[in-house]
Amino acid sequence: MTGVIKDRDQSQDQGQNKQTQLNFSLRTIGISHYNEKARWALDYYRIPYVEHRSMPVLHMISMFKYRASSRPSPTNTRFVTPYLSAVPDSSAAGDLANEVKLNDSTAIAEFLSDQYAAPPKSKQSDSSSSSSCPPPNLYSNDAATKAKILALEERFGKMIGPHVRIYVYNEVLLHSPKSVGKAMGQHDNVGRLQAWIWTVFFGLLSWLLVKSLHISDKSAARSKEILRREFEHISRVLESGPPGPAYLVGNQFTAADLTLASLGGAAVGIGREDGYGAWVPQLTNARPEAQAFCEELRQTTAGKHILECYKLHRGEKAAGSSYGFSFFGLW
Repeated sequence: MTGVIKDRDQSQDQGQNKQTQLNFSLRTIGISHYNEKARWALDYYRIPYVEHRSMPVLHMISMFKYRASSRPSPTNTRFVTPYLSAVPDSSAAGDLANEVKLNDSTAIAEFLSDQYAAPPKSKQSDSSSSSSCPPPNLYSNDAATKAKILALEERFGKMIGPHVRIYVYNEVLLHSPKSVGKAMGQHDNVGRLQAWIWTVFFGLLSWLLVKSLHISDKSAARSKEILRREFEHISRVLESGPPGPAYLVGNQFTAADLTLASLGGAAVGIGREDGYGAWVPQLTNARPEAQAFCEELRQTTAGKHILECYKLHRGEKAAGSSYGFSFFGLW
């Protein structure tokens, strides 16, 4: 699965760029909304890649070889996903000394934007057509605008991501029939061996998840209120924006919108049919109180914005993308 990376040197002064072919591989917890952000960035720039998907807890087996040398943050283990690697083609190996390795969704999105976004309009060739031009930079070409986007990404990473995870896992693992939780390992989310292990040992694996993430009715209730307030805040931001299409920063889709939609999608019932990169349980099929909360968020300006982002900007995988398996195609 190859993409082209731009390696700028002195020849750029004469308007020339060296290009290196890269093979992209993305290792994920398929159902994870953090991993959805990295998938979306790759799909947004139409970059072909191989995705190796795992289930929670079982991902530690898949990621053992790719584990970080130390914990990236207090809330992450050394087996953090997503993990993107970009390896040069053998024919172009001399153009890039080292393999590109990134294990943070924001770092992945930034890297892809730096390498594959359309150049600023002032630098675009007059002969380039809009159909052949790459998508715009998710982080803008303006430093001040980029700072705003990064600040929103950081906020959503704290106020949306962890609380959606706690709330949804509480519903799926503690308040839904076991068949719903077991189904996360089905629907081609992982290889057959992983699916079998997830199904047979679901009780143990779900218990480990609940304990490690401190999931309970109390923590879920707290996360629910935080999500409600955050969606209200985001709605005010969107409603106070400039005339034209409503986006979080300026008047175009950026990494801030992508991050909100990725991390908040599960809270408003986004599923595979909407473009999500894996099968996930729907809150619309959960307990009545969870269904009511999902509908409440969907009716906010922020919730409608998430739905619209998936509708307008969640592209399909690029031609040549595929899923990777190990252990004779079983894992």
